[in-house]
Amino acid sequence: MLIPKRKRFDSKVTKAVVKVGDGRGFIIGHRVELRDFREKRVFLNRRLVVTAAHCLPSSPPCHGASYSAERTYKNLLGVLGTNKPDVWAECLFADPVADIAVLGSPDDQALPERAEAYEALTDEAPTLRIGKAFREGAAWVLSLDGKWRRCIIMHRGGRLMFKNPSVLIKGGMSGSPILDDNAAAIGVVCLGTDQGVSGPNPRLEHDLPGWVLQQPR
Repeated sequence: MLIPKRKRFDSKVTKAVVKVGDGRGFIIGHRVELRDFREKRVFLNRRLVVTAAHCLPSSPPCHGASYSAERTYKNLLGVLGTNKPDVWAECLFADPVADIAVLGSPDDQALPERAEAYEALTDEAPTLRIGKAFREGAAWVLSLDGKWRRCIIMHRGGRLMFKNPSVLIKGGMSGSPILDDNAAAIGVVCLGTDQGVSGPNPRLEHDLPGWVLQQPR
């Protein structure tokens, strides 16, 4: 079967991609398990933004007890295509080696208006499901002109590599999702060259922490 050069995903798929600094990110759902005062299990669904770590204006502090304010970035997020992002976000996870980061809402007690703006941006958009990457085959990336274009990816147990990056990966695409045919996110665009096989790029099931992979049912 011939694979088209351009995928006609539902428009909702593109709306799950947001602007992050000079790059991009995409919205996923996350399921949190809590305990109420009776020790009964309670589940809370929230929305997170996955992006490339180098899209952050600076690295978060390397300290397990850092303050929320130290990990909160001003005017970082916005609707895809906007020139000046104006939504704040807190970094919940960052791996500078894999080049992947996860963002969430600012502290709703200290910054209620900023938290409301984050919720307005993410709650009105659809979410992408996290999928399992195949060893090698066709995937899809969102070009700078807003079209989903075919790419060939591969991995050997680690991160993803592009096999035809020169005509696909351009500056400004960092943080974009790499999708399978079912519009599930399997990776993040971070690195591409014109030297044949290039990468590595984060593979979600490999480079995200386990708690992020808990998705709403």
